[in-house]
Amino acid sequence: SRRRSDSMKRFRVAALAAFVSWCCALAVPSAQSIANVPAGGDQQARGKALYLDKCSTCHQENLGGTRETPPLAGDAFWMNWDSYNANNLLEQVRTTMPEDNPGALERQAYVDIVAYILRVNQVPMTADLPSDTDSLKKVVIKKSGNWACRWLRRCADAEKAGTRRGCRPSFS
Repeated sequence: SRRRSDSMKRFRVAALAAFVSWCCALAVPSAQSIANVPAGGDQQARGKALYLDKCSTCHQENLGGTRETPPLAGDAFWMNWDSYNANNLLEQVRTTMPEDNPGALERQAYVDIVAYILRVNQVPMTADLPSDTDSLKKVVIKKSGNWACRWLRRCADAEKAGTRRGCRPSFS
């Protein structure tokens, strides 16, 4: 029985390692991701100031939203925007916000606000977000790093060590 348990444990570790490899292969970011844009200026700081002035009354300072307004950060953001391009997000914001006067801001103000939203959501950015439509379409919104890979590797390491701490669901 102990031999069968060890064999099962090795099988689970091997299966988990294969799954980690497969997920990591799928999680390779696009060549046109934000991380590939050259370093730039203080756009995210401008975006934060604009967000606090124009958006936080409804969407909250922490971008958490309310019962009436959607959150602009966290899981809700990723469920809506993962793998879309920055132009999709910009156009959504520009054509619907502020709610009482959509499109009232200058285009660059919307771009700056979107850059701030992306930073809060830990989208890798090493540069200013471009403002022209064609360039924005090439900027794919991807989560910082390969969070799924890191989680799965942590689970595989925990399984190898004979513990499941920090790893859900349980594999028992």
